[in-house]
Amino acid sequence: MKNIALLLLFITFNISLTKAQDKMVLRGKPDTLIIKVIEIGVDEIRYRTWPVDEAMPVMVEKKDRIRRVVLANGTVLKFAEDEFSNTENYATQRKMAFKIDMFSPIRKVLSGSFEYSIKPGMSAEIGVGVIGVGSYTSEAYSFTESNGGFLRLGIKFINQPDYYVKGMRYSHILKGGYIRPEIMLLYHQNTGVNNYYFGSSGSTSTAGIIDVRGGAFFINFGKQWVYSDIFCVDFFVGPGIGTKKVTSTTNSSISNTNQLNITDIGGFGFVALTTNTGSTAFCIQTGLKLGVLIGSKGKK
Repeated sequence: MKNIALLLLFITFNISLTKAQDKMVLRGKPDTLIIKVIEIGVDEIRYRTWPVDEAMPVMVEKKDRIRRVVLANGTVLKFAEDEFSNTENYATQRKMAFKIDMFSPIRKVLSGSFEYSIKPGMSAEIGVGVIGVGSYTSEAYSFTESNGGFLRLGIKFINQPDYYVKGMRYSHILKGGYIRPEIMLLYHQNTGVNNYYFGSSGSTSTAGIIDVRGGAFFINFGKQWVYSDIFCVDFFVGPGIGTKKVTSTTNSSISNTNQLNITDIGGFGFVALTTNTGSTAFCIQTGLKLGVLIGSKGKK
């Protein structure tokens, strides 16, 4: 019985020692360090390695090299690698924006997008557009009705400086130069009168429908400005590759047509530098968006 009591006492003592331990995980290191935290400062943590010996020197580690610290009472302290990626620095800022493409009505399109900050330096943006706000006419085509739409999906990577100075951060979590990979899908149908010209031999007019299906992948380069955590201005230019399929229906006869550039029938915001339907071609788009920041501010 005496041996059992001593064993239980030993186990209890070891459990109490284990609970008194703190743990620290460094960036780039798989091992967990067993330590005793002495002081948590503004930029560094002072500690002693386990088992604690007052004769051992006090160790110092910069916070930007520490991934997390687990205190003996179970409290977990996480540390950002730098001030740019420290979410606490942006706790009081709005992290969502609704934007309108200012040039879209000129192309008979209403286009808008919604941006949401995933984390400092990265946000997701989804855009939708309604094609057919008014009719579109050209020298060869006089359309009385336009219908269609498009969808954009992109991830924005906001630029960071080449080097850091202590305390540097984004002035706003949605502000700065960026690169945004994006995919775009669209469908557009025009109905009306097709005017076919044959030079000096004259012309003919027939009622018909033109359907356009297409898609593209862009790499957009841009910059976004934020004012007073309320308004934003977003300008970008994006080269890419795209494809289209154009079909013409006249008197119930359906055929592929190569006569039109993709912007000749509605101007959806990207240009295919080819007139061959079904082919893949270089594309380019540009845009200027004005927006408002939405969502409640957090508390720091």
